[in-house]
Amino acid sequence: MLHLILALPLSVIGALLALGFASFQWCGLTECRWGDRVSPIAVGVLALVAGLVVASPFWLVRWTHRAPVRVAVGLILTAVVAIFGYLVVTHP
Repeated sequence: MLHLILALPLSVIGALLALGFASFQWCGLTECRWGDRVSPIAVGVLALVAGLVVASPFWLVRWTHRAPVRVAVGLILTAVVAIFGYLVVTHP
């Protein structure tokens, strides 16, 4: 369990970097104009990457002996982070 607690801050930092890059792709540096935006698919892929980065410690660290629980928690966390990250980036 201690390894999971130590790995989570690094994964959250990696996810924030991915969402920051998605936000930069969506709006750029100065302002968010409708004509300058990139495809929402690219933002969705980066939000999914952020979700996978956050969930990876739950898959890789044996915090429980039941593998289906680790997989289920990781998949739910991936979906929540990806959806929330996509909405935060595309609806500023």
